Amino acid sequence: MIQSSRISRGLANLVLSLVMVVLIAPMLLIINVSLKNKEEFLNFPVTIVKSIHWRNFHDAWVMADMGVYFKNSILLTVLSAGGTCLIATLAAYPIARKHFVGANAIYLLFLSALFLPVGLVPLLFVMKSLGFINTYYGFIFLKIGGSLSIATFILVGFIKGVPKELDEAAAIDGCGYLRFIMTIMFPLILPAASTVLMLVGMGVWNDFIGPLIFLTDKSMRPLTAGLYIFFGQYSTNWTILAAAVIMVSLPLIVAYVFLQRFIVSGVTSGAIKG
Repeated sequence: MIQSSRISRGLANLVLSLVMVVLIAPMLLIINVSLKNKEEFLNFPVTIVKSIHWRNFHDAWVMADMGVYFKNSILLTVLSAGGTCLIATLAAYPIARKHFVGANAIYLLFLSALFLPVGLVPLLFVMKSLGFINTYYGFIFLKIGGSLSIATFILVGFIKGVPKELDEAAAIDGCGYLRFIMTIMFPLILPAASTVLMLVGMGVWNDFIGPLIFLTDKSMRPLTAGLYIFFGQYSTNWTILAAAVIMVSLPLIVAYVFLQRFIVSGVTSGAIKG
């Protein structure tokens, strides 16, 4: 029995190690390429860098005017993630507490949206009809609408684990409905809210197709769409492109390092309590 348990644990560790290598290897390869000059990359594309060229990062920043794209990415990500978290919190609380008739039906409607495919052509038609093409608020509206389902699902599961006695005590003390949600309930669901912020933020920050379609003005596009400038008609400078990819990925990595404790607890608690 003990021998079988050790074998199972060893196989599990082996599989996890292989998965880790598969996930980390592409990032290490990109870092390696970003530190090479163009000649070294063309001659030895997969070998370890011999002479580090930090100038690739400077050239990538200047060539793509990444300062403008960086500002756009922060604006779109913060407003989209923050708006989604706020609206989802206001929707999840009455659904979790069943404050109105048909709360379960509304919840199932949110869940069904998780499995529906996104049609770009109908979406483009709707955005154009509303005058949302090539506007910041239109793109933010699009991202909030597309993220509400998963955000509400996570928050409803977490709110169900919060004792209802808090609601009753707040009502007795004269605490208003919105005040209770924002000042008492929201701090309690902060782990789940952090999960929502990170998931939505990652989706907006990493979106490549959306900005190319709905933000036709290049000065309004985020960092990911700005990477397209490095693809030439006849050739591509892969070392500078790799440096740009590293700079685009770095903010998300830093954010995850600081929020990982809340994200893990938010996902697991929401799944168990839901």
